[in-house]
Amino acid sequence: MRKDIRLIVLNYNRRENVAKIVDTYKNLIPITVVNNNPKEMFPYLSYPVDVINNQKNWLCMERWHRCFDYGEKYKFIIDDDLLPHPSLLYTMIKKDLDIIGIYGKSGVKSATKYEDLNDHWCVDSKVDFLVGSAILVKQNALDKIYDSIMKIGYPERGDDIIISYLLKKELNLQHLNTVAGKVLNLPEGDVGLNKNSNHYSMRWNILEKFKNNSWTDNESVVK
Repeated sequence: MRKDIRLIVLNYNRRENVAKIVDTYKNLIPITVVNNNPKEMFPYLSYPVDVINNQKNWLCMERWHRCFDYGEKYKFIIDDDLLPHPSLLYTMIKKDLDIIGIYGKSGVKSATKYEDLNDHWCVDSKVDFLVGSAILVKQNALDKIYDSIMKIGYPERGDDIIISYLLKKELNLQHLNTVAGKVLNLPEGDVGLNKNSNHYSMRWNILEKFKNNSWTDNESVVK
């Protein structure tokens, strides 16, 4: 078992998916399951799985806040509707980048709405920002934007966009990278955030803050 990487996955209403993820990785790396569903406790599991049952739904930004609770060099942040093959994780590690993912978007400068952006899914590519799914990040990179993450708090949407742009700014990066690999899609059900009719417009509003350089480190909450 590698002890320098921790997988962090949120649970809300896809317990079967989370169980599959845990079963796949529990003999490979430590895992944290953050349960954002206060109405249904997630069962406590034995080492190396740490379970956190929150008393309210802190939404997706919670997974980045939780990174600071653990000392592993890498944090592997994945959504609960997909299962990356372990070989994909090791490919990401070998790239030795501060942050890397499997899904990203480009074309931010020329786009006028979120739907105009270009998709880069499980390919080796350069992107403007990473989209959830599966992201490997070095903890020492996150440490550099700790204050900003704390000030931002728990926005309703766009945690992946926020982290991408904060790190690009802090590390002076022109782009981020995606990587090719094997991924199994798990049942999405009817609980995905993208089911909300305002989902993409809310993400675009956050993108525009960075696009127009109107983001400030003193902004406590993204609305």
